[in-house]
Amino acid sequence: MTLLRFRFRAISAAFFLVLSLGAPVSAPRAAETVGAECAATPELIEDDPKFPKLAQRLKDKEPITIVAIGGSSTVGTAAGSLDAAYPHQLELILRSRHPDESITVLNRGAVRETAQQMEARLERDVIAEKPNLVIWEVGITDAVRGSELDAFAAALQSGIARLQAAGIEVMLVDMQYSPDTETVTNFAPYLDAVHQAGDIADAYVFQRYAIMKHWSEVGSFKLSGVPQEERPKLATRVYACLGERIADAIAYATR
Repeated sequence: MTLLRFRFRAISAAFFLVLSLGAPVSAPRAAETVGAECAATPELIEDDPKFPKLAQRLKDKEPITIVAIGGSSTVGTAAGSLDAAYPHQLELILRSRHPDESITVLNRGAVRETAQQMEARLERDVIAEKPNLVIWEVGITDAVRGSELDAFAAALQSGIARLQAAGIEVMLVDMQYSPDTETVTNFAPYLDAVHQAGDIADAYVFQRYAIMKHWSEVGSFKLSGVPQEERPKLATRVYACLGERIADAIAYATR
């Protein structure tokens, strides 16, 4: 086994201490999973970019399609179910908040893909669906593999430009936080690159890393040293909370 593959597996294992593979658990309804543990301060949700096209569609009660593209947490690997993954939870939450509107969230996640690999399939898997909004979760695989930073940033900027050229509004979702991974990989340059790409393109950046770090620090979630049998349940709760907070971000950007 090469050193790079060993490093990738070791860091992936550390992530699974937070959101680990396990026996699938039933995905709870969104209303059952949210509460004080999901709270996030306004500055972690309220970003400057807006979604004026999506806002108009909501106002006009026109059908809305959202495509989520990303890695394992988009797929819901840790909870063992697509229904528990944040895109499906987001769809449930948005439908509950807008009961008179048709809202569909399509999951186009794929495990362990780099930004370049995701950018390469945007046309086929994302743009072809003619979505109104794309949620692009990105950065973990690149940080773990130590992808060349300029190439990572270029893939992000190129992908955002292609989506916006197709008339699609974009939300980036940065990396998830785990105390266990902080000592084995350096996420800071990739976090900076995601936020810089958002600034350059005036795209909304959902601060998942900062939000999960906040949850860890205030004790909402125990994100390290979790017993094996409890990890799928934890992942399901975290995904549901992320769906709730992303729904808040969409509400803020369409106000």
